[in-house]
Amino acid sequence: MGKLSLIIVFGGVFFLYLVSFQINKTTVESFEGAVGNYNQFNALNVANQAMEIVLTELADSSKLRVPSPQQMPGYLIGNIPSAQVSYTITDAIVTMGGLQLDAVKVEVESTVGSKQARVVVYADRRIGYIPEPVRAVFTANGPLDKTISNMFIDGRDHDINGNLIANNGVYGVSTSLSFVNVGGAKIGGTDPDGIDYPPTFPEDANIIEENYNWGGSFPTSPDAVLGLEEETLKQIAQSGEGGSQYVTNPGSLTYPLRGVTYVEIPPGSSLKFELQGDSGGILVIHNSEVNAKIIEVSSKNNLPFKGLIIADYLFHIHLDVIGAIMLLSPHLETEKTCSGNKDKKILFSRAALIDVTDMVDDIVGGTGWKGRIPILGWYE
Repeated sequence: MGKLSLIIVFGGVFFLYLVSFQINKTTVESFEGAVGNYNQFNALNVANQAMEIVLTELADSSKLRVPSPQQMPGYLIGNIPSAQVSYTITDAIVTMGGLQLDAVKVEVESTVGSKQARVVVYADRRIGYIPEPVRAVFTANGPLDKTISNMFIDGRDHDINGNLIANNGVYGVSTSLSFVNVGGAKIGGTDPDGIDYPPTFPEDANIIEENYNWGGSFPTSPDAVLGLEEETLKQIAQSGEGGSQYVTNPGSLTYPLRGVTYVEIPPGSSLKFELQGDSGGILVIHNSEVNAKIIEVSSKNNLPFKGLIIADYLFHIHLDVIGAIMLLSPHLETEKTCSGNKDKKILFSRAALIDVTDMVDDIVGGTGWKGRIPILGWYE
């Protein structure tokens, strides 16, 4: 073979070697890139999965804080090989719409292989919720014409001390029937467009909701109002958790009221009820026949009740409330009249309702976090 032929042969072999080398290099790089992309994708998925777990823990215990990074057990994230996750839960302040909001910052960092991902969520520090059936500061399944009498009813939002918060409230009155303000009550509220109407007589029709059907069925139990399993509130009251109490006669209560106070009046009974001290929480007055009857409720110290009152029937309401009232019975007062309570105020307060529902969530836990934690921002 001549020199020229040898040069051609060796040149061809060397060219094939270079081609083969480049192909192998490209294949390896492609493989490594695919593995890297796969790990990056997995790291982000793991971080989001872990965030769901941490948010559920936070929903079940709103005061939970983890200031130093905490490692999450592998079995909670599916025992993914080479995956590691840490998280923190801290208080923070975020600015949204020009407002500074108290928040809980949840930060999750994950590593899969050599790839890392980070997910940060800001949640409203006031973890809790407004029960969906609470359409107004005074909500009822029966006629409210006589019950409201000449009170001051304000569905605009207020803080826990009764200070007004603009454009964040609910209806003044919501009922499954028609409503006529026969007692001359001053009624205000916020319409569905977020417009506030100060309490007046006669009231503005925009803050009165009539003939609402609650999806076809008005709640017939206190637990249904809060979306809980039946008997939950009674069990909390019987447990004494957080100062909760269960009685069959309001005269045997101890004060101030805290937690869940469950008064189960026997069917056919009509009782008076005088609250004492700086009371709050969830006050339930109910029986299985939905006819627990309180013919007068008042406050010995003239201090407002702060929270949610769920009762079958109330009349002669000589009591200030910061929160909301919900009456379950379709058979409310239609004949008697009540006067002398025009100085009493029922003020809607998101803060008060969030506090009491948060308290219940802390006691009973729940399923998942969605609908239980207001998310301000989710960042990947």
